[in-house]
Amino acid sequence: MPTQGASITVAGGLDLVSSSHALFRTPGAATILENFESATTGGYRRVSGYTKFGGASSAIPSGVATESIEGLIPYANGVVVCQGDDIYWSTDGINWTQINKDTYKTKTGTVSVTAGSATVTGSSTVFTTEFAVNDRIQINNVNYRVLSITSDTVLTLDYNVVTTISGQAVKKSGMSSSDLSSATVSIRTNQTNCQFVNYESEGIYGTLYITDGNNKIAEFQITTSGGSNVFHFETLERSSPINPKRCTIYAERLVVAGQSDSDSTVSYSTRLEPYNFTGSSAGSIDTGDVIVGIKVFRNTLVIFCKNSIFELTNLDSTPILKSVTKNIGCVDGNTIQEIGGDLVFLAPDGLRTVAGTARIGDVEIGSISRKILPLINDLLDNIGNYTISSMVIRERSQYRLFYYQSGQAASGQKGIIGTFKFDSNGVPAFEWSQTKGMEIKRCTSALNTSNTEVQFGANESGYIYTLDSGNNFDGSNINARFQTPDMDYGDNGLRKSLYAVKANLEPEGTNCNLKLRIRYDFESTDVPQPGEFSIGCLSSAAVFATSLSVTNAGKFGTSTFGATTLPSKRVLVTGSGFSNSFRFFTDDTDASYSVNGMFVSFIAGGRR
Repeated sequence: MPTQGASITVAGGLDLVSSSHALFRTPGAATILENFESATTGGYRRVSGYTKFGGASSAIPSGVATESIEGLIPYANGVVVCQGDDIYWSTDGINWTQINKDTYKTKTGTVSVTAGSATVTGSSTVFTTEFAVNDRIQINNVNYRVLSITSDTVLTLDYNVVTTISGQAVKKSGMSSSDLSSATVSIRTNQTNCQFVNYESEGIYGTLYITDGNNKIAEFQITTSGGSNVFHFETLERSSPINPKRCTIYAERLVVAGQSDSDSTVSYSTRLEPYNFTGSSAGSIDTGDVIVGIKVFRNTLVIFCKNSIFELTNLDSTPILKSVTKNIGCVDGNTIQEIGGDLVFLAPDGLRTVAGTARIGDVEIGSISRKILPLINDLLDNIGNYTISSMVIRERSQYRLFYYQSGQAASGQKGIIGTFKFDSNGVPAFEWSQTKGMEIKRCTSALNTSNTEVQFGANESGYIYTLDSGNNFDGSNINARFQTPDMDYGDNGLRKSLYAVKANLEPEGTNCNLKLRIRYDFESTDVPQPGEFSIGCLSSAAVFATSLSVTNAGKFGTSTFGATTLPSKRVLVTGSGFSNSFRFFTDDTDASYSVNGMFVSFIAGGRR
C-alpha cells in the first residue's frame, strides 16, 4: 500500500485537562512538557540552565552557606542580596561588599541648631565645599537632606529639627568601599522575604528601598565620585511605617504596605521625597483587607489583598480607592508580575490577570491557567510547604513561577513557565510548560544600565546564580521531555504502520543525545511497543562574518560547517496502532534545541 503522511506543527503548550478525543484535534500540544519552554517564534525549546554568578571563583555573599538568602535584585551593574541579617552587593559574584553599614562620616567643624527651625549654623565649617543640595546630612544622630546652602557656615535642612543643640559634630553620608569595610554595621534582625524597589530619578543607578516585614525601611544608593563608587545606607525614620512587607514607587512616591500594626493599610511618602512620610503630600489609605502585594499598572496602584483587589489613584489630590473585585484575592504577593500588557497573579482558583478579572466579573474564565489546572491545584493544596518566587523574562514574553520546598531533592523542585503569545487567530494566550530539577528559591530579573536583561536566582546553597545561562543546572543534567497527545491522523478506526518521522529541529550547538519514543494506542499493554529511537547528532550551522568585527564567526575549529539552520532529521521507526504519541527527550548537559514540528510517514492498514 502507498505511504501516506501527516504534517504536525508543534504549538499550544502543555494541556492537562482536555479529553483524549479533543486532543486528537490539537496534535501539536503537549501532555508532558518538562524543562521545555514555548518559544515566541514557535515550537518548544529546551530550557537553558543556570550557573554560579562568578563562575568557578564564585563566593557566598556572607561566607556562610547556611544563612538563608531572603531576596535579591539587580542594581548598579551587579546584584544586591539579603542573606541572613545582612545585605551585600557585588558586580562579579566573587567579591562581595556588605552594605548595611553606617555610612555617615564626620565633616569639618561643629554646628548648632534650634528646635522648630531648619537652619544650621556652623563653626569652622566649609559647607560650600563639603556639601551639596540634597546630600544626606546627620546632626545629633538624626538624618536630614540638605535643602539649600547659603555659605560655608549656614545651610538649610529639608525639615525642622526637634531638639536645640550646639557644638555638635556634623556628618555626611558617603563611604568608599575601603572605608565601608571597617564601618559600623547597621543592625537588622530576622530578615525574611525581602522586597525591593528602585527610585530611578536619583543618581546614575537610582536609590534602592528594601522592606521585609521585620525591619525599618532600608535605603541604599551607590553614587560615583572621581570614577569610584560611593556607598550610602540608612534606615528611614520621620514617622515612616515601622516594618512594612511590600514596597513600590508610584506617583513619584515610595509606597509601602503590610506593616505589622496595620496590615490593611497602604502608606505613601511625600512626592519626590521617598524618604519622607511626614510631608503634606504623604498619607495612608486603609483597604479593610490584609494586603499581600502592591504593583503599579497603567497609571494606577493595584493593591492585592487576601480576599479582594483595589486600585488607588489621584494621590496628588484626593486619593481615590476603587474596588476591582471583592470576591477574588491573591494567594501570594510573590506571584505578581507584569507581562503581556496585564498583571498576572496567583488567585485561589489559579493564575489570573487583573484586567481579565475586572473585565469579566470574577467568573472562572478569567483564569489563564486552566490547561494546567492539575499543576495549579497541587501547588495550591500544598502552598504552605513552598517558598514562592516569580520573574519575567521580557525578551521571551515569559512568566516564570517557582515553588521551592526546603529539604526536597533537586529532582523534586518544580516551577511553571508561561509564554505570552498570539494564537493563529490573533487571540492572546499563555502557553504553559513545567520545570523540574531547577532549584530556585528566590529569583529576580531587570534591565541593567546598558538596557540588557539580567536574571539572578538563589537556593539554599548560599550561592547566587545567573539564570537562563549555560546548558546545565549548576553542573547537573537537564532532563527534558516533550510528549505529544495520541494522534489518529483524522481516522481513529484505521490502523497505521508508522514508517518514518522527519522531525524539524533547531539546534543551538551540538547535541547528540536527542531520542524519540513512540507509544501506540494510549500506551496499551496489548500492543507491541517499540524501543527508543536515536535522532542523531544536532549541530548548529556555522555563521560567517559579515564584518571583521565578528569574533570567531565561521572560524576553523570553532564552528560546524555544512549544517543547516533548521535541519530535518529523518528517523526510520516501527510499530502500528490506531493512534500514537511521540516523546522527544534528553538528559544531558549539551546544547539546547527546539522541536518545531514533524512529518509522519505511515502505511494505512486494516479498519476495525
